[in-house]
Amino acid sequence: MPIPKTKDLKGVREFFTNLKTQFASAAATQEGPIKSLFDEVTGKLQSVLAGLPLNVESEPDWLFDSLSSTTNLVSLLSLELSRVRTAASVTDTLSAALAAGTHLSKADHEAGVKAAVATAIAERTGDKGDLVTKTTVDQLCSAAKDLGIKEGRASLQSELDARLAGDKLASDRTAALTAAGIPLPESEVAAVLRASEDHFVAARTTVETRLKAFTEAGLELPSDLLANCWLPESDFKKFQKTVTSIPALKVRGGAVAAEPFASPPVGGGSGSGATARMLG
Repeated sequence: MPIPKTKDLKGVREFFTNLKTQFASAAATQEGPIKSLFDEVTGKLQSVLAGLPLNVESEPDWLFDSLSSTTNLVSLLSLELSRVRTAASVTDTLSAALAAGTHLSKADHEAGVKAAVATAIAERTGDKGDLVTKTTVDQLCSAAKDLGIKEGRASLQSELDARLAGDKLASDRTAALTAAGIPLPESEVAAVLRASEDHFVAARTTVETRLKAFTEAGLELPSDLLANCWLPESDFKKFQKTVTSIPALKVRGGAVAAEPFASPPVGGGSGSGATARMLG
């Protein structure tokens, strides 16, 4: 649009009126800061039109001042438009990158990271994972503790029951041996009283056989010596050889020789280490 001559007042008025109309139309299509600038330029042009002098020649500088003021506003508007176009270009570029998948928004990125971390944790703490959660560890430890206490109590109770049963078994067998007149085993080999039924019966049968052999041989031994009948076979043979070689132990006219042993028999006797082994 050509700038009118200074003396052409009508041309000047039309010039500024056209400018105002164009900026007003442009302002109607904008929003935000851009619309504000358009409105400001439109208002400035309206002020210019309202202040047109009656005689341009009387105020020769008026046109240039008005054009200068309007030009400054237009320059600001141009800068703002450039900034908006740049921002729009950046926005369009980022939107294209987001659509193409080459970039992610911060929210999507954080959500993706959280999802990936949650998935990784779930995989490593799942049934096939190599980690367990602290809650699971606490539960397992608590269960193990309870199980340990339960099993420990059961084990102690079992041991106590076994000991009580063994004591009763030994007591019953002791009473049975005493009633039958069979010498009791010394404390070192008293474990035979708690042995299995087959083992105990076999040992008792052996003791009874040995006692019968002593009687048939004419020997009558003190009860502390007869306890050696519970010795193992090899130790008993040594004991048997020793006592049968002592004449004082033989029965004379139905009576036991009164003379006691001068010294413990070699390899036997109640003080012998041979009695530390159970028969069998």
